[in-house]
Amino acid sequence: INTDSDSEILLNIFAQELQKQDIYRVSPDDIFKAVRGVHKRCVGAYAATAMITRDGIVGFRDPNGIRPLVYGMRKTETGISHMLASESVSLVTQGFEIVRDIKPGEAIYITLSGEVYTQQCADNPKYNSCIFEYVYFARPDSIIDDVF
Repeated sequence: INTDSDSEILLNIFAQELQKQDIYRVSPDDIFKAVRGVHKRCVGAYAATAMITRDGIVGFRDPNGIRPLVYGMRKTETGISHMLASESVSLVTQGFEIVRDIKPGEAIYITLSGEVYTQQCADNPKYNSCIFEYVYFARPDSIIDDVF
Protein backbone atom coordinates (compact mmCIF):
# COMPACT_ATOMS: atom_id res chain seq x y z
CA ILE A 1 0.00 0.00 0.00
CA ASN A 2 1.46 3.31 -1.11
CA THR A 3 -0.99 5.85 0.34
CA ASP A 4 -3.40 6.44 3.20
CA SER A 5 -6.32 6.33 0.77
CA ASP A 6 -9.06 3.75 1.11
CA SER A 7 -9.56 4.10 -2.65
CA GLU A 8 -6.17 2.50 -3.20
CA ILE A 9 -7.22 -0.51 -1.12
CA LEU A 10 -10.54 -0.76 -2.94
CA LEU A 11 -8.88 -0.73 -6.34
CA ASN A 12 -6.25 -3.23 -5.18
CA ILE A 13 -9.08 -5.59 -4.21
CA PHE A 14 -10.62 -5.05 -7.65
CA ALA A 15 -7.23 -5.87 -9.23
CA GLN A 16 -6.96 -9.03 -7.12
CA GLU A 17 -10.41 -10.10 -8.28
CA LEU A 18 -9.33 -9.60 -11.90
CA GLN A 19 -6.10 -11.54 -11.32
CA LYS A 20 -8.05 -14.54 -10.01
CA GLN A 21 -9.42 -14.93 -13.53
CA ASP A 22 -5.93 -15.36 -15.05
CA ILE A 23 -6.64 -13.35 -18.20
CA TYR A 24 -4.57 -11.06 -20.37
CA ARG A 25 -7.33 -9.00 -22.04
CA VAL A 26 -10.51 -8.36 -20.11
CA SER A 27 -14.06 -8.76 -21.34
CA PRO A 28 -17.15 -7.10 -19.88
CA ASP A 29 -17.99 -10.38 -18.10
CA ASP A 30 -14.52 -10.41 -16.50
CA ILE A 31 -15.02 -6.87 -15.23
CA PHE A 32 -18.45 -7.59 -13.80
CA LYS A 33 -17.26 -10.78 -12.12
CA ALA A 34 -14.43 -8.83 -10.47
CA VAL A 35 -16.84 -6.11 -9.27
CA ARG A 36 -19.11 -8.79 -7.78
CA GLY A 37 -16.06 -10.01 -5.87
CA VAL A 38 -15.38 -6.48 -4.60
CA HIS A 39 -18.97 -6.14 -3.40
CA LYS A 40 -18.67 -9.41 -1.49
CA ARG A 41 -15.39 -8.42 0.16
CA CYS A 42 -15.97 -4.71 0.85
CA VAL A 43 -18.61 -3.28 3.14
CA GLY A 44 -19.13 0.46 3.25
CA ALA A 45 -19.59 3.52 1.13
CA TYR A 46 -17.64 3.71 -2.13
CA ALA A 47 -17.71 4.66 -5.76
CA ALA A 48 -14.63 4.01 -7.83
CA THR A 49 -13.29 4.56 -11.32
CA ALA A 50 -10.20 3.01 -12.83
CA MET A 51 -8.41 2.79 -16.12
CA ILE A 52 -7.48 -0.68 -17.28
CA THR A 53 -4.45 -0.32 -19.52
CA ARG A 54 -5.06 -1.56 -23.09
CA ASP A 55 -8.75 -2.20 -22.40
CA GLY A 56 -10.83 0.75 -21.14
CA ILE A 57 -12.28 2.33 -18.03
CA VAL A 58 -14.49 0.90 -15.32
CA GLY A 59 -16.63 2.47 -12.64
CA PHE A 60 -18.70 0.93 -9.89
CA ARG A 61 -20.81 1.98 -6.94
CA ASP A 62 -21.42 0.40 -3.55
CA PRO A 63 -24.55 -1.79 -3.22
CA ASN A 64 -26.22 0.73 -0.91
CA GLY A 65 -25.76 3.67 -3.24
CA ILE A 66 -24.18 5.73 -0.49
CA ARG A 67 -21.58 7.33 -2.74
CA PRO A 68 -22.67 8.78 -6.10
CA LEU A 69 -21.34 7.99 -9.56
CA VAL A 70 -22.61 9.62 -12.75
CA TYR A 71 -21.95 8.79 -16.41
CA GLY A 72 -21.82 11.32 -19.24
CA MET A 73 -20.77 11.64 -22.85
CA ARG A 74 -20.05 14.31 -25.45
CA LYS A 75 -19.60 14.35 -29.19
CA THR A 76 -16.31 15.66 -30.49
CA GLU A 77 -14.66 15.96 -33.89
CA THR A 78 -12.94 12.63 -33.29
CA GLY A 79 -15.97 10.75 -31.97
CA ILE A 80 -17.73 10.29 -28.66
CA SER A 81 -15.96 10.87 -25.35
CA HIS A 82 -17.13 9.26 -22.11
CA MET A 83 -16.68 10.43 -18.52
CA LEU A 84 -17.42 9.11 -15.04
CA ALA A 85 -17.50 11.37 -12.00
CA SER A 86 -18.91 11.66 -8.51
CA GLU A 87 -20.74 14.88 -9.34
CA SER A 88 -22.83 15.99 -12.30
CA VAL A 89 -21.14 19.39 -12.18
CA SER A 90 -17.83 17.78 -13.12
CA LEU A 91 -19.39 16.54 -16.34
CA VAL A 92 -21.34 19.67 -17.22
CA THR A 93 -18.41 22.05 -16.76
CA GLN A 94 -16.41 19.94 -19.23
CA GLY A 95 -19.17 20.00 -21.85
CA PHE A 96 -20.51 16.51 -21.22
CA GLU A 97 -24.18 15.58 -21.34
CA ILE A 98 -25.36 13.63 -18.32
CA VAL A 99 -26.51 10.21 -19.46
CA ARG A 100 -27.49 8.78 -16.07
CA ASP A 101 -26.46 7.90 -12.55
CA ILE A 102 -24.88 4.51 -12.02
CA LYS A 103 -27.27 2.56 -9.79
CA PRO A 104 -26.32 1.12 -6.40
CA GLY A 105 -24.25 -2.04 -6.92
CA GLU A 106 -23.96 -1.43 -10.65
CA ALA A 107 -20.78 -1.35 -12.72
CA ILE A 108 -20.06 0.35 -16.02
CA TYR A 109 -17.30 -0.67 -18.40
CA ILE A 110 -16.31 1.46 -21.40
CA THR A 111 -13.90 -0.10 -23.88
CA LEU A 112 -11.18 1.80 -25.70
CA SER A 113 -13.35 1.68 -28.82
CA GLY A 114 -16.22 3.33 -26.93
CA GLU A 115 -18.52 0.37 -26.35
CA VAL A 116 -20.48 0.82 -23.12
CA TYR A 117 -21.53 -2.12 -20.95
CA THR A 118 -23.38 -1.99 -17.64
CA GLN A 119 -24.47 -4.69 -15.24
CA GLN A 120 -25.91 -4.98 -11.78
CA CYS A 121 -23.21 -6.71 -9.71
CA ALA A 122 -24.77 -6.76 -6.22
CA ASP A 123 -27.23 -9.29 -4.86
CA ASN A 124 -29.53 -6.90 -3.00
CA PRO A 125 -28.87 -3.33 -4.12
CA LYS A 126 -30.82 -0.48 -2.54
CA TYR A 127 -30.66 3.28 -2.26
CA ASN A 128 -29.38 4.45 1.12
CA SER A 129 -27.88 7.73 0.03
CA CYS A 130 -25.95 9.80 2.51
CA ILE A 131 -27.30 13.25 3.37
CA PHE A 132 -23.72 14.46 3.78
CA GLU A 133 -23.24 14.08 0.00
CA TYR A 134 -25.89 16.77 -0.52
CA VAL A 135 -25.07 18.99 2.45
CA TYR A 136 -21.27 18.91 2.82
CA PHE A 137 -19.55 17.18 -0.09
CA ALA A 138 -21.33 18.07 -3.32
CA ARG A 139 -21.60 21.50 -4.86
CA PRO A 140 -25.06 23.05 -4.43
CA ASP A 141 -25.72 22.84 -8.17
CA SER A 142 -24.95 19.10 -8.41
CA ILE A 143 -27.65 16.58 -9.26
CA ILE A 144 -27.25 13.28 -7.45
CA ASP A 145 -29.64 10.38 -8.17
CA ASP A 146 -32.05 12.83 -9.83
CA VAL A 147 -32.19 15.00 -6.69
CA PHE A 148 -31.56 18.68 -7.40
